[in-house]
Amino acid sequence: MKTFSLLLMLCSVSFAQSYPGSFARIGLNAKGMSLGNSLSAVTTGNVYSFYNPALASFQDGGSVSASVALLSLDRQLNVLTYTQGVKPTAGISLGIINATVSNIDGRDNDGVHTTNLSTSENLFYFSFSNRFMEKLSLGVSLKMYYYKLYSSLTSTSIGFDFGGVYQLSNSFSIGVAATDIGESYHWDSSKLYGTDGSNFSTPFPHVFRIGAAYNLPQYDLSVSAQYDIAPAPLSALRAGIEFTPLDVLALRAGLSAGNEQYVGTKVTPSFGFGAKLAFLDFTPEINYAYVFEPFTPYGIQTLTLIFGF
Repeated sequence: MKTFSLLLMLCSVSFAQSYPGSFARIGLNAKGMSLGNSLSAVTTGNVYSFYNPALASFQDGGSVSASVALLSLDRQLNVLTYTQGVKPTAGISLGIINATVSNIDGRDNDGVHTTNLSTSENLFYFSFSNRFMEKLSLGVSLKMYYYKLYSSLTSTSIGFDFGGVYQLSNSFSIGVAATDIGESYHWDSSKLYGTDGSNFSTPFPHVFRIGAAYNLPQYDLSVSAQYDIAPAPLSALRAGIEFTPLDVLALRAGLSAGNEQYVGTKVTPSFGFGAKLAFLDFTPEINYAYVFEPFTPYGIQTLTLIFGF
């Protein structure tokens, strides 16, 4: 049982948060991360319903994106998403988020190295939204988490996100979302330890997002902000700014100011860019983000490739 408990603790700490599903709170892609993950009310360009399921109905056409995020401490985050506007007023989105931690030092009761261990945590989601009024969109996401922790120790959890977006004007929108409703990991280590095992649950934290986004096309600028209401270590104020000096180039910067339980307020800056490349009949977009991560050797580097159609 000590091995299981220690492994569970290491995997939680490795993604810098002690609550279940921490890997999914790092960010969805390079654009989101570079803007401080403040996208819950952003309705322009390619939208990302992961931040707010109500955004899917604002997607113009369809898009497919693939992301890979390289983190220190042998962590990696991979994301694949598809979003499609459905005429006249709806939209759908689905995605897979995969996180791995590798090269975990496995040892026996005598402290002798036995093998390198690894874990894999995954999120599958499907979002649907519809604009019930011209300016109001409501949406819901069905989410399933699957965690392969160690050997035969796995857990699955199903829950929901709910969200709404209202456009006050063509330039200004606000959004709200409630995430991870009804989700909890259930662990049963009796398969591994027999009568010495235990059975317990770890519920997911509920994060309530309140966001706003404002476009200033006359200055080629857009700004976004978001406040996450959650258990103390996860509460955060997020903000981002995007400058588009050319139609094919966007420069981005953001920050996340979190309420850390032991070290006070922690400000995490980020920056990145997006570039559109003309290629035959396609105009793929490549995005890059760098997020400073405290208490690790280096920050998070994320690369995202998007195909719109």
